[in-house]
Amino acid sequence: MDFEYSEEQHIYRDSLRKFLDKEIMPLDNKWGDVEMTSERAKSLFQMLIPWGYVGEERVNDWVISCIMSEEMARVFPSLGGCAGISTSAGRMIETRAHADVKAHLARPLINGELIGAIAISEPNVGSDPSSIECRAIQKNDRYIISGTKCWISNGHIADVVVVVAQTDPSKGPAGIRQFVIDRRETPFESRDIETIGLRAFPTSELFLDDVEIPETHRLDGWGDSDRKQDPAKSFGRVLRSIAAARIGTALISVGIAQRAFEMALKYVGERKQFGKEIGRFQLVQEMIAEMATDIDAARLLSYRAMQLIQLRDCQTEVSMAKAFATEMGVRVCNKAIQCMGALGLATEARVERCMRDARMLTIPDGTTQIQNLIIGRSLTGMSAIR
Repeated sequence: MDFEYSEEQHIYRDSLRKFLDKEIMPLDNKWGDVEMTSERAKSLFQMLIPWGYVGEERVNDWVISCIMSEEMARVFPSLGGCAGISTSAGRMIETRAHADVKAHLARPLINGELIGAIAISEPNVGSDPSSIECRAIQKNDRYIISGTKCWISNGHIADVVVVVAQTDPSKGPAGIRQFVIDRRETPFESRDIETIGLRAFPTSELFLDDVEIPETHRLDGWGDSDRKQDPAKSFGRVLRSIAAARIGTALISVGIAQRAFEMALKYVGERKQFGKEIGRFQLVQEMIAEMATDIDAARLLSYRAMQLIQLRDCQTEVSMAKAFATEMGVRVCNKAIQCMGALGLATEARVERCMRDARMLTIPDGTTQIQNLIIGRSLTGMSAIR
C-alpha cells in the first residue's frame, strides 16, 4: 500500500493550497462565522469551479477528492460543506432523475448556479433513516409531500432539495423513495437554526406542507434503458449517501484540525517565556506530537474509507473514520488552544472557531456513539439495537 502522493497529486495539493490561502482564507476571515446567503454562496462557488469543487469537470482520482475536501476545510470549512452538499444533490439528479428533471436542474446545480440540499433527518428521525415519517402520497401523476425535516445542510438557502420520504409505511424501508423539490416552482417554508460553529454552513428546518410535485420528480426508475434504476433499491442508495457523507465529515474534521495545529505550531515557535520559545518545553512538545499523530491517524482512516467505498460496502471502515476523525478534531483544537494560552481564547486568534467548528461534527451523519455501535456490531456479530 502506497502512502505517498503521486507527483500529480503533490502538484495539485500545492497549487490548491496556494490558491485557497491567497483567495479563500481572507473570505473565511470575513464571512466564515456569519450566516451564509444564497447570493454569496453562488458567488463563492464560481471561484471554486477551476479546482473541481463544482462545475462540468470532476476529478476521478479519489485521492484528489480527499485533498480537495481537507484543504477547503482547512481554510473555509463552511464553504466546503455548502459546495459539497450542493454538488452531491446535482450528481444525484444527473444520474437518477427523469430526463426532463435532469435537463432542467442537474447542470445548474453542478455548475453552482443553483444551490442544492439533501433532506433526510427529521425531528424524530436521526441515525435511523428507516423510520422516516415524512409522507409522499401519490395522486394520479402527482405526489403530495408532507412532513418536517430538520438539521438539513443548505436547507434555508437551497433552490432545489432532494427529499427522502415514505410512500407506504406498511413496506418499511422498501417504501422509502427520494424526490426532487424545485423550490422556485413549489415553495415551502424553512428557517435557519443557529449553531455554535460552522455558522456559514446553513443548518435548517424545512416545513413541507402538502408540497405537490410531478411524478417525474421522483428519483429512480427513470433514465436510459441500459441503466434504468430500480425504485425498490432507493433505501440502499440513501444508506450509501449517508456513508459518503460520513467520510466527507471525517475529512472536514481533518482539515479543521490541521488549521488549528498549524496555528499552534507557529505560535509555540515564536512565543517566549523564561527566556526561550515555549516550543522547547517538554510538555508543549508532547501536545504538538500528540496533535500531529492524531491528525495523521484520522487522515489515513479517512483516505482508506474513501478508497474502499469505491470498491465495496465498507460500513465498518466508514464508521471508524467518522468516529475517530471527528473526536480527533475536538481533541486537537482543544490542545491548540492550550498551546496558545490566553490568546487561544480570543476570537481574533481564529483557533477558538476551529474548536467550535470541530465540535459541530461529532453529531451529524450519526453520532460517535452510533458509529461505535456499528463497529461493535460488525466485530461481535451482535446488534445492540435490533
